[in-house]
Parts: sequence; C-alpha cells; structure tokens
Amino acid sequence: MQRWSALLLLSVALACQADRIGPRPPINHEISIAAANDDGPPSSFPTGSDTYRTGVFTGTGPHKLSCTSTSDGGRECSGYLRSDVDKTLLDTRLQIPPGTGPFPLVALIHGYAGSKNSSSDIADRLRADGYAILRYSTRGFGDSWGQVNLADLHAEIGDLRSMIAQVVDEPDFDLNPEAVAVAGASYGGGHSWLALVQPTFSTPKKNTVQIKAVIPIAPWSDLLYSLLPNGRPSNSLDGLGGLKLSYVNGLYGSGIRRNPARPYPNYPDYLVAWHAYINTTEPSAVDPIWGSITDGLTLGRSIWWQEDFWRSVSAGLRIPVFQVQGFTDDLFPLPEAKRMLLALQYVAPGYPITSYFGDLGHPRARNQQAEVDYVLDLIEPWLAYYLKGQGDSPVPAIYASRTDEAFNPDHVLRFTDWTQMSSSAITQDWTGTLTPLVNPATCITSGVFWDPFVGIADGELQPYVATPPPSDTGACSLSTFSFAASSDLTIIGQPTVTLDATVIGHRIQLNVRLIDVGDGAERLITRGTVTRDAGLGVDIGATQIVIPTYGNYWLVPAGHTVRLEISNVDSPYITPSREPSSTIITGVHLRIPTR
Repeated sequence: MQRWSALLLLSVALACQADRIGPRPPINHEISIAAANDDGPPSSFPTGSDTYRTGVFTGTGPHKLSCTSTSDGGRECSGYLRSDVDKTLLDTRLQIPPGTGPFPLVALIHGYAGSKNSSSDIADRLRADGYAILRYSTRGFGDSWGQVNLADLHAEIGDLRSMIAQVVDEPDFDLNPEAVAVAGASYGGGHSWLALVQPTFSTPKKNTVQIKAVIPIAPWSDLLYSLLPNGRPSNSLDGLGGLKLSYVNGLYGSGIRRNPARPYPNYPDYLVAWHAYINTTEPSAVDPIWGSITDGLTLGRSIWWQEDFWRSVSAGLRIPVFQVQGFTDDLFPLPEAKRMLLALQYVAPGYPITSYFGDLGHPRARNQQAEVDYVLDLIEPWLAYYLKGQGDSPVPAIYASRTDEAFNPDHVLRFTDWTQMSSSAITQDWTGTLTPLVNPATCITSGVFWDPFVGIADGELQPYVATPPPSDTGACSLSTFSFAASSDLTIIGQPTVTLDATVIGHRIQLNVRLIDVGDGAERLITRGTVTRDAGLGVDIGATQIVIPTYGNYWLVPAGHTVRLEISNVDSPYITPSREPSSTIITGVHLRIPTR
C-alpha cells in the first residue's frame, strides 16, 4: 500500500503581490460564538483580504470523460473537465464500481505535488466497498492546467465543488448527489476540512450536492500555525512564530513542476515572492507584506479561521468528521486536530467527530502498514453508515496509539473525551541561575540531528526507519535537564515546560525537545516552540514563559533517562530568530501527563 503519502506532502510556498484580491465579507457582530476559554473557536477573526490567482494558463482541448469497462463489471472514466472557477482544464479520473446505482461518491484528493494517480490503493479499497471514486490532479499539478494556489477557498476548493458537480450531473454515471464524502491526506486533508465551508451546493443541472462526511488525514486546520507556530495553538495571530524552515524550502522545491507539456511556471508570482520574503525577513505583525501572508494563510486556506463555518456549526451544522493526526508528525502535529476537536465539541456538544492519533503523517512518522490498515478498518464502517446508511450509528471516539514501538492494536486506547486521555501527571523542577541563552547563536544548526525533513529529498511521505543520531548536547545556546525513570513512565498528551526568565531583547524564540535516553540510543519523544514579542525597542524583561509541546503517547522504560533540552535555536527545523536577545533562566518546571 502506498502509505498515506501516496498522497504527497504539502509544499509551503507563500506569497506577496496579489493577482486577485478577495474582499472579506462584513462581520455580523450580533452572533457570538466566542468561548470563555481556549477550548472554543476564535473569539475574533481577521478582517483582511485573501490572495489568489486564477484565469491564466487554463488550457485548451476537449473536456469530457471517456469510459472503459473494468474486469469486474465496473467502469473507469478519464479525461479533462473544465472547472467552473475559471475554465481551467483539470485531469480527472472517475472509478465506478460494478452493480447498479445510484452510487455514493468519495472525492479523494491527493497530497501536495501529487496527481490523480496518487492513492490508488485507498481508491481501490473504497471502490470495492461500493463507492464511486473521484480523483483529479489539482490545478498546477500532474497533467492539469492552471497554477497552484495552495488549497485556496476561491480556487482549489471551488474546483472541488465544480468537479463533484460535473460528475453527479452526468446521468450515465448514476451517482447519488446526496451521499458525497471528501477525503485526503496532507494537502488533500486541508481540502477535506475546507469542504465544510460550503457542504451543500447546486450543480449546473440543478442537482443539490450534500457533503455528508469528511476524512482529513494528516491535515492542517490552521495553516499559519502549522507553518509558523508561536506556541499559542488557539491564536496563531497573537504574534507570529518562527518558520518551519526545512519543510518550507524542501517542499517548495518538490512542488515545482517540470513538465514540457506545461511550459509555464506552476507557481503564481505571489507565491514565489512570498516564499522569498519569508526566507529573508523576520515575521512581523506590522509589516504589510507579512499581513498579506497571514491573511492568505488564515482567511483563504484555514478552516479554523472561517467565521461562516463556525456560525453554521453554532446554527446546527453537523457534518461528521473522522480526523487522523500524527503524534510524530512535525509538519502538521497534534494541535491541528486538537483545536478542531475541542472547539467543535464546545460549540456543539456531541458533535459527530472521531479522532485517531498515532504514528502516522509526515516525517518523523513511520506510517507502518499495520497501523494504516487498522485506521482504514475503523474508517470503513464509519463511512458506510454516513454515506450508505449501513450499520449502527457511530459513537464519537478518540483513539490513541503508542509510537515508541512497532504498531500493536492491543495498545490502542479508546475514550470519548479529551480529558480522559491522561489520568495523572508527574512534574520536575530545576532552580537556580542557569546557562544564559544568547541569540543570535554561533551554532545556528544546533537542531540539525533532530530535523524531520533532513535526508528526505523527494517530498514523499516515507517511513522514518533510521536510528536518530545523537543529540546536539554541547552546542551553544542550549541548556539540558534530566531525570531518571525509576519505573515505566507512560507519557500521553502534551508535556509543557514553564520557565522563569529575564529576557533582554524585544523578541525571543524558545524551543524545547524531550528525549528518551537509554539502551545506547536517544529518541525524540516530542518538541515544542514559543515566540514572544514585546514590540520594537521594548525589553521583554522578567516573565514566565509556557512552552507547550506537540505531545505523544510514549512509554519510557524504567532505567531510561528523560532529557529536556531548551534552546533558542532548533534549526533547520525552525528558522532562528534574527533579533538579538539574552535569556537568563532561573527556574524550569516540566509537567508530563501520564497514564
């Protein structure tokens, strides 16, 4: 089976000058969906403009799907369809199962830099379950025309609705427009979430399409936070964080199409310009170019920041969600799923959302075949109920699988509420004046041995099979703290690090890594980062800083040592801050949720 990344990774190309600006609709302040705590959706929303480009390099030629019979009595239909967004030709495949319809439809969207040929294994499995499967190369990828707009609501999500509408309007395909699901990993997972912004829509032939379920696998829910994490998962706009440097640049390169049949750049100018800008400047909330970047990543490409979506949930929208997120995914980590789980349940208690957390997703996840199959075995009856009305009504659940071992289904936990994940916690404290952290550090590659992207040249979602190299202990601007596990220690959830510190400088980035040391090996359990910015010319001064980690479900055996590393450099994973600072730490508090 082509692991999840038969669906390719998301490139993180970002942008600056706009070819088209989509105005933000006025906000209705009469309806409040703000939560009284961090579990709810955003309490306020950006009011800027999205940036995207359509209407160029749309392609010429026929637009129709031609069908051939398959050996089992079904059909496979391929060709080009023109998107109603701007008439761009998209390379499309529709697989129809044997038997008689109307057939439920699953739109299966590929990963970044993939094509309609991606995820054939998953498509074949779902088709065997009686679903028609729609796959197409998103604009700018595969053999499709157009340019990449990074899953923009106005471009790619408009394409998604158009492709679904065109195939359900064809009577010969015999599809059920009222039984449609959207699924995909990474880039396709972002599409899946954003499909909920308009889950019901009319086709050119006046059919009504109803998206009845979505399956986002290893996706983002807030693209700004996933690419520039600031340590405040519920509010990525509260001071911009450091850029995930190795992912952004490695994946940006992997998404550049080199196809002689499409002799034009598949990235629009604004993405190219933004990519150059984020590599050369410090993130800034007052810089207008950074403002256009943050507006584009939030308003245009993140379900978390869609005010209309949260209003519809508050008004009764209940589209079932089965989300899959990796404890060991350093591109789109656990917070991308947690924020949606808690906010949906806050706004709509009992919301039909099921979550699976395990060793799946982008590197460093291993994507073991046994675990992939286990998750698909969970998804199939869930999907059958919502699209075909078969089986019992699913009970919303949370699954968590250990990541320190080969996948073992007996070690998968199932519970119904996030608060049930951990049953206790341990704490460790270190006090006294500790080694100062000085930025800029001379050893700017201090985190290179723990970078998840290093050595992955093709952008595919490959299993992480190498033994992690030694830690960078002894590198400059690094403090370490350790304790021994006197008995087996089961970490589950998100450890947090709290620092008492005095900071000279207006902006700092602090990074932490939690490492399992024992049996001659060192293994990364989890990591985290936080950025604080007091404003130009203002020292942060004496403060308490909380650094959340991404989290994990991991067993530290008795006799192993748990090492905490604190640094203002975790490069090349995170771009080091360009702003000078000195941080004196006088106290460290580590809290680890356990079970």
